[in-house]
Amino acid sequence: MSTLLENQFYFPSQPEIKQNTLFYQELKPAGAWYNKDIALFYQFTTKPETSTFLSLIPDGCFDFLFCCDPAAPSAYLWTSPLYRKKQPEFRKDCHYFGVRFFPEQSIFKFTESMNLLLAQQIPLFEVMNEVEPLVELIISGNSFSERIELFGDYLQEKQLIIGKDQKMVRYAIDQIYSSRGTVNVQDLSNLIGYSEQHIRRKFESYIGFSPKQFCQIVRFQNTLDTFLESKGEDLLDIIYENGYYDQAHFIKGFKKFIQLTPKQYKKIFTIV
Repeated sequence: MSTLLENQFYFPSQPEIKQNTLFYQELKPAGAWYNKDIALFYQFTTKPETSTFLSLIPDGCFDFLFCCDPAAPSAYLWTSPLYRKKQPEFRKDCHYFGVRFFPEQSIFKFTESMNLLLAQQIPLFEVMNEVEPLVELIISGNSFSERIELFGDYLQEKQLIIGKDQKMVRYAIDQIYSSRGTVNVQDLSNLIGYSEQHIRRKFESYIGFSPKQFCQIVRFQNTLDTFLESKGEDLLDIIYENGYYDQAHFIKGFKKFIQLTPKQYKKIFTIV
């Protein structure tokens, strides 16, 4: 089974992080050797005088989030929620550095199956070994670009050997990406040569979601940035390009993951 050389079909987004923090920066690692594993590097500072709460939306990915305060550093695993979910309060006036991993990544392995870790913010040391050296490395960086470079150096020693099951999951996810989340699960089963039940079990173990759920997330995410930037007259084009039957179908799928209508969610980003 061959896999895509890089993720050119899926760009998971968490727009409320930028909306509710200061000095937000991000970088998609196009061209880097790890771009098939990492979707995004980002960095932000929380507000100094008011509490910061961030809502995550489903993207199928997981993030490492580092608090870069030398006096009290910490690191968390952020996992994709099933629907829009507010995270616990963040430390005030603190620099955070984040790494968003594609669900099919082959660098890190956790102590629990991903279906047991979904929709949580968990101290990284609880689910992964040898976390302290990584945290010390990240907080030693003095800038966004330096932290990215340090993290890339760290990854050089962390490549895992990919087993048969994970290769199957990666191949299936590539097909979901290339179809923009519209592939039929039965067709996926026929293409791969495993039963739907077997594929589902492996998906839930490795990424936490079933193939059907992940297809829906990919389709939703593929509409998100375009929708938030769109004018009203562009909505039907967005709907049909991403495999929704009509506007009602799109709104139903959107509300499932956001708990708001598209119009209500868009208002969040028009408030100055």
